[in-house]
Amino acid sequence: MTNIFLTLPMFLFLVGTWIYISKRKHLMNMLISLEYIVLSIFLLLMLCTMKLGIETYLSLIFLVASVCEGSLGVGIMVTMVRSHGSDYMSCFSALKW
Repeated sequence: MTNIFLTLPMFLFLVGTWIYISKRKHLMNMLISLEYIVLSIFLLLMLCTMKLGIETYLSLIFLVASVCEGSLGVGIMVTMVRSHGSDYMSCFSALKW
């Protein structure tokens, strides 16, 4: 029964990675799939710490880091929409002026 609880977050991680790879058209889709991956890693971290019986302070630090990553991504997206007019990844290039 515990093997199912550990394979579920790994499956969710693979699904999130597949979505991240396949949906590269909009920056918002990429950010949502990254948050999905972070939540699956958080679920795996929580299940492993509960199974081993250790304290879960690391999960709080992980959540703080993932919130900072999410807010940074949204800030980049807002800057990109203001400067380029859309969140299409094809219209954004670091080589264009």
